[in-house]
Amino acid sequence: MKKALVFIFIFALLSGESKSQMRGEEHKFNPDTVFVFKSPRKLLTMSDRVYQYSNAAGGELFFSNSGFAFGGFYQMFLNESSTFETRFFITGARNSDEFEFYDYFTGDSFIPGKINRLYLMPLTFSYSRYLFRDILHKSLKPYVKVGAGPAFILSTPYSKSFFNALNYAKWYARFAGNVGIGAVIGIESGNYLRANIDYYYVPFGKNGLESMENKPIKTFGGIYISLSYGAMF
Repeated sequence: MKKALVFIFIFALLSGESKSQMRGEEHKFNPDTVFVFKSPRKLLTMSDRVYQYSNAAGGELFFSNSGFAFGGFYQMFLNESSTFETRFFITGARNSDEFEFYDYFTGDSFIPGKINRLYLMPLTFSYSRYLFRDILHKSLKPYVKVGAGPAFILSTPYSKSFFNALNYAKWYARFAGNVGIGAVIGIESGNYLRANIDYYYVPFGKNGLESMENKPIKTFGGIYISLSYGAMF
């Protein structure tokens, strides 16, 4: 009987030590039990997600000393630092001293001395370079650009009504050059939003083209502030 009691005591003691060791081992880090899996595909960084797109296109709203204008653009990403873009917009062209008056007797508005309605339509091809790419956050990308292309100028007589004057329209083609600065905002989302300030230079040459009588415009263009919105694909 004594031998049986001794055997049971020893067995219980050994069992308790074994359980204590097991509980201690549960909290001990064992590097052999950690599995590390490597992805078979390259994980996309923020920059990679941006440049998985190769094109962008959209519309633009312009404001200048001649009023509002509308246009569109198509852009191709050459690499992480530069793009190539085609841009087209339509805007009015006028002298800086054109003032519209309202005739209370006839109910008509008119501009004294105006003889032609003029419209400028530049089609430019430009190269843009992003600045501070390694300093600023990817969602803000300032850039500079330079471009050139043809500009089409439409002239219609002011003495005719707007639609009737189109029957007497005259077209001119001239060279256009532009430089600009701007910034793209929030490009990672797949939407394309940017703000621009551009200077367009369109020399007409010779005697110029009259909007106001005896005040020909010899150089079209000027400073344009624009907001562009589109999508990347």
